[in-house]
Amino acid sequence: MGKETTNFGGFWKNMKFLIMMFSPRLATFFGLHLFSNKVSTFFRNLVTGNMAERERNGIVRPDMIHLLMEARKGRLKHERSNEIIDSGFAAIEESEIGKDENRQKLELSDDDVTAQSMIFFFAGFETVSTLMCFTAYELAVNPYIQERLREEVDNVLKDGNGILTHEGLMKMEYMDMVISEVLRKWPPAVGTDRMCVKPYTIHPEREGEKPVHLKKGDVVFMIMYGIQRDEKYFPDPDRFDPERFSKENRKNITPYSYMPFGAGPRSCIANRFALLETKLLIFNVLRYFEIVVVKKSVVPIKLSRKQLNLNAEGGFWFGLKPRKVYY
Repeated sequence: MGKETTNFGGFWKNMKFLIMMFSPRLATFFGLHLFSNKVSTFFRNLVTGNMAERERNGIVRPDMIHLLMEARKGRLKHERSNEIIDSGFAAIEESEIGKDENRQKLELSDDDVTAQSMIFFFAGFETVSTLMCFTAYELAVNPYIQERLREEVDNVLKDGNGILTHEGLMKMEYMDMVISEVLRKWPPAVGTDRMCVKPYTIHPEREGEKPVHLKKGDVVFMIMYGIQRDEKYFPDPDRFDPERFSKENRKNITPYSYMPFGAGPRSCIANRFALLETKLLIFNVLRYFEIVVVKKSVVPIKLSRKQLNLNAEGGFWFGLKPRKVYY
């Protein structure tokens, strides 16, 4: 069921996705649905049954379903904390929008709660695994970068007497630089969209171009893959260079030219979790193995034309060479 939910391969499913994104009225007219009745019914029964069980028996669990149930009842409040969590350069600062105590009560139906649950499930299912795969690819074809990162892994283990802590992982500067550069070169979500809240005109920059007039309510789709590979913002964009995200060079990055998780109140809500689990996996792989290129590896990588998001044609193939473990 998980694979069927997150599989966006195939011409027809891609076409339905594009029609629903760019022409929702047309999708409604033809009765198009992104997921099959089997998938929709499964998730609807799973979520509504779970909520009914909690209501009936007074069960409270600190999870997403509980938060959505509280939001539907108007009892959800934002918990403010003075603790500053630094998850890395790619992490997004939390927006203040929606934290007003007097905001309007949400009208959430069972289908709304089910839809949010499905979003949480499939949005982080394949995107994070794709990020991990592209990270492994870049480390395999850039062994000197992998060696430097491995040294940082060993130093963290040495300082922690062989134990990795959350604080130790978050202090890994080169790990953050590597993951940030992977997200620039290979963003798992190639684009993002935003709805205009007021009229705006994009003036022409080249001769022969016409101005673009945007109205309130218009939806603009931005291809982050193109922006983050534009040499105007990132010189030699096809080269994998973690030094772009060093403390000295971060200040040179043009605002909003780097948005692997989006920006603003509609940015990816799980960006910190995605970064944490990716760093944790790469850390443990490098702790015990060296990632190497094998005969089946395709270098340079060839992107699949059958999927909307970035993925390798024929999958990712690497070798794992065991290394001597000191901690």
